[in-house]
Amino acid sequence: MSSQGQKAAGDTVSKEELEIQELRAAVESLTAQLHAEQKAHNEELRQFAYTISHDLREPIRMIASYTQLLERRYQAQLDDDGREFMRYILEAVQRMDRLLADLLTYSHQFRTPEKAPPPVHAEGALQGVLLNMEKAIRESGAEITYDSLPELRFDFNQLSQLFRQLLANAITFRGTEPPRIHISATEESDSFTLAVRDNGIGIDPRYHDQIFGIFKRLHGREYPGTGIGLAICKRIVEQHGGRISVQSESGKGATFLITLPK
Repeated sequence: MSSQGQKAAGDTVSKEELEIQELRAAVESLTAQLHAEQKAHNEELRQFAYTISHDLREPIRMIASYTQLLERRYQAQLDDDGREFMRYILEAVQRMDRLLADLLTYSHQFRTPEKAPPPVHAEGALQGVLLNMEKAIRESGAEITYDSLPELRFDFNQLSQLFRQLLANAITFRGTEPPRIHISATEESDSFTLAVRDNGIGIDPRYHDQIFGIFKRLHGREYPGTGIGLAICKRIVEQHGGRISVQSESGKGATFLITLPK
């Protein structure tokens, strides 16, 4: 090849390399911009939910306090209907307070982590949750077992919250038999999957996706809760690059699967 041909080929390669570098720079710039916008939107949403839940709890508590004061001070003047109305007010206020508290917890999950969390022992987090839930476990007659669990790159407090919510869910939505809950883990080449299995009332497959939405309740007031717990779980798992799903049928228990990258 002549020197002119070699020069032309070199110019072509250099031009292609330059175009690739420019394309990479454009992609990196766009990625950084999208990340910054997402972070800003998450922070706005977090602040909005925090303000609503925090500021509304004060007047809610004031309503509860004055209702209790009225009941104590004028109890002798109230008939059965009056006392029943007071009870309705207090029950509604308590439900609203729990709802706002859960909304506040949900808003905290939109805080963007500054760096990747260090490895934590999932088994240690679970054992701490079992100690904290000892009373609920004892009163429900629940039997909770678990296999050896791996180290995960997960915020310890959020992992504890995830276990606490899924265990509380299994205890709440139990059937006629005492709750039997088992936590296990499987390992793939690039991920771990935690499984939380129970023998509860189960979930109709039609609602498998809906239950992870905020304020989604399938059973009305038949069971306690605010409809935010599984939405919190979903947000926590996704914040750590994972996904959560459920395998269940009505009356046949449920298995919640949490898949996380290594």
